[in-house]
Amino acid sequence: MCRLMPVLLLLFLSSTIIAQDKGFVSIHQLQNEHYKQLLTKNSAPTEGKSIGSIGKTEVNSDLQKRVFGYHPYWSGDKYLNYQWELLSDLSFFSYEVDPATGNPVTTHNWENAPVIDTAITHGVKVHLCVTLFSDHADFFGNAQAKQTLIDNIINLIEMRGAHGVNMDVEALPSSQSENFNNFIIDLSIQVHDALPDAEVSIAAPAVNWSDKFDIPLLNEYIDFFMVMAYDYYWSGATEAGPVSPLYSMVDYYSYNFSKTISYYQHEGVPAEKILTGVPYYAYQWPTETGVAPSATTGSATAYTYSYVKNNSSGNYSLSNKHREENSFGPYFAFEDGGWYQCWIDDVYSMGEKYDIVNRRGLGGIGIWALGYDDGYTDFWDLINEKFTEGGEIVQADTLYDSGGPSWDYNDRENYRYTITTIPGSHIHLAFSYLNLEEGYDTLWIYDGPDTTSPLVNFYNGDSLPESIISSGNTLTFRFKSDNATTEAGWRAVYDTLPVSSISEQNDYRSLEVFPNPAMDYIWIKEPALFISKSQVNVVVVSSTGKELKLSAIKESQGLLKLNISELPQGLFILKISDWENGVWISRFTTVR
Repeated sequence: MCRLMPVLLLLFLSSTIIAQDKGFVSIHQLQNEHYKQLLTKNSAPTEGKSIGSIGKTEVNSDLQKRVFGYHPYWSGDKYLNYQWELLSDLSFFSYEVDPATGNPVTTHNWENAPVIDTAITHGVKVHLCVTLFSDHADFFGNAQAKQTLIDNIINLIEMRGAHGVNMDVEALPSSQSENFNNFIIDLSIQVHDALPDAEVSIAAPAVNWSDKFDIPLLNEYIDFFMVMAYDYYWSGATEAGPVSPLYSMVDYYSYNFSKTISYYQHEGVPAEKILTGVPYYAYQWPTETGVAPSATTGSATAYTYSYVKNNSSGNYSLSNKHREENSFGPYFAFEDGGWYQCWIDDVYSMGEKYDIVNRRGLGGIGIWALGYDDGYTDFWDLINEKFTEGGEIVQADTLYDSGGPSWDYNDRENYRYTITTIPGSHIHLAFSYLNLEEGYDTLWIYDGPDTTSPLVNFYNGDSLPESIISSGNTLTFRFKSDNATTEAGWRAVYDTLPVSSISEQNDYRSLEVFPNPAMDYIWIKEPALFISKSQVNVVVVSSTGKELKLSAIKESQGLLKLNISELPQGLFILKISDWENGVWISRFTTVR
């Protein structure tokens, strides 16, 4: 399905659903204001209390990616539960700028906060986060205030033996765009001159409306972009949806995690300078129905990952959990005097994002916010699995273009995408479909870890490619699209082949399976060669290689129904075969 829509319709939907609406308040600003009011009202100290001691992840080895986490002042002593071996950078939130002077309204105890000493002791870089959410003209029009802020930043970094500054400027009016960009350049030059080893970064928007942030220009001066790849559906959205959708939920709203990455790469930012922000929080809206997508009937409330996992209300039960099939976004739907939907990433949806970070060669991730998972190690375990050298290797997966399973790829894309499996093995890749704008949009595949490796083939148009078997354990994709027409893109399945079995696997072909991920049942679209057969062999293979024979029921219209309710949560390979027609494969994931 094409995402090209009438311009007026797109503009209307953009103003009502997306995060960057006129009345948009980011999660950073929303929670900063909430906790300041809460602490003032209760006269409470900023130090919070952790849920308690939690188990520690057994770390495989050193981090291979940057893991940049915001420590908001209201997280208090939850830093005692941070797993420092799995954190590369801590951003202390925040120095709140007084627009009239450049001095801080508050630094929230930067000068002697114990979390800074603890982070540095553990070899974690520390960054001062500086926030400006309003009165931009007062600040950017005041040369003295700007210079005061720069001087203060340099002094505060040096005072604590810290490693950089992260500028978080939000709700920037178009009239101050040029002033903002010039200020960031000036800040970068002065910080790098005064402290050559210090880094300057920005909290960059998921969607750069009106190009207010001059990304190509800023790229020449700052060290990395911490892209806030969340708040796509914000607290005031008129439709409930994923806080950070991997792909779009609906065809009339095309902004998502994958498209944001493509935008920054198209603007010339090297992959290694992009950190993609991920949310450790939920938004819960009152809604018209319990089924996604649904219109909202009020503003959302933000909850932490820990709050939802604790499930003290009983609303976040397995029976209330769903997964939206287009975006892969998980949500809980329940009635409590009316319908509510609570959208929050889980290990599966977060893991899919981390796979994209690895395969696109990005610099790493940014977490909003540290301490929001306190009491649980799920996400620490996932960081260990995905971003350390000894982590688990994905041996089979379904690959999509940037539009995901349902929508077209994006225009203005130019990126590389590398899949790697276990050393000493080969990759078998089979396409389910491929449809690219002929003569304009192209997919290249290389037999190796980068685009200097031998070219296997290039594709445009809608001819289905033959299966590919790599000579080693890596394949690299390169995709480029122009500025106009888009098409359905591609879906491919890969799995890992031992060296000894290459000759036996050449007849593997792709199998269509849905829903994916699934909970209790999957439907298998039978290949035409098997429809007339009274019986075919159906085998499910676990990620450890164990074969599980399950019973498939033949249905009408060439479908098989397979009960998977007894399988644990995980990744499985599905094989259908008979003696005459060879083997057809797919991959599916169970969620619980």
